[in-house]
Amino acid sequence: MVNRSALLLCMVLVFSFFLPPQLLQWQPDTITSGQWWRLFTGHLVHLNVNHLLLNLAGVLILALLFPRFLPVGRLLWITLLMAAAISLGLLSLRPDLASYRGFSGCIHGLAAILAMRELKTDRWLSITLLAALSVKLVLEGFELAGSQTTALIGGPVIWEAHALGFASGLLIAGAGFIRRRTPKQSSLE
Repeated sequence: MVNRSALLLCMVLVFSFFLPPQLLQWQPDTITSGQWWRLFTGHLVHLNVNHLLLNLAGVLILALLFPRFLPVGRLLWITLLMAAAISLGLLSLRPDLASYRGFSGCIHGLAAILAMRELKTDRWLSITLLAALSVKLVLEGFELAGSQTTALIGGPVIWEAHALGFASGLLIAGAGFIRRRTPKQSSLE
């Protein structure tokens, strides 16, 4: 059974597919001229139906691998944080990039968060997923992977978005781990 918040996320992605992408896509010139919402909405729109289907499959695979997905509220805040981190990272790392669409960077971040969270309960799955994503990112970074995906989605794979999503997911997971490990202050202090 797929988690309710994963299904809700898929519904948002499908709904967003029918919105005008030109008004929502990540686009540096419009972001820097005041259309700040594109920092978030650019991750909800896609290049074509294949692009959308790949991202939906990614969310559903994560939900099946990690049945204790994330509650809706936490998923919302984490997704907003990752979208902002990815978008701001792209603004600084890829000034040449004219536009960006897609949820795959956030999927990489969600995968990192879920894998880190489950390290104690399913160590093998978590380590395998983290290692596989790391190898995938290296291959994409050296342009040794992604050409078939580029043809399928009708645009280039922006590996930096994947790497930024993965890194932000690791940071968010690490911050959560540290927060849980920090002893709470006594109410008498």
